[in-house]
Amino acid sequence: MNKASVLAGAHHVVSSNNMFNTANAMHIHNNYGQRTISDGVIPLMPTPSNRFTGRTEVVAKLKKHFSTNITDPAWKRTFFLLHGMGGIGKTQICL
Repeated sequence: MNKASVLAGAHHVVSSNNMFNTANAMHIHNNYGQRTISDGVIPLMPTPSNRFTGRTEVVAKLKKHFSTNITDPAWKRTFFLLHGMGGIGKTQICL
């Protein structure tokens, strides 16, 4: 991702003397150790923002990661760890 595409497609952005840091690499670590699988449901989820833009590469990689259609029981439930500083859009990426 180059510097010019950090806010590509963003609208109504006001910024003054700020530094933007972007992730240049994404690593997927699969661990299929002993784990219990439950049918739990998250009862409350935040509403996705209609102002969220960008992150198309990250969203595409997440879609690919979760759309594997494998009959192996170890793949029945897929996990992904998304981490970073507060306020960078982790929740919106997941929604």
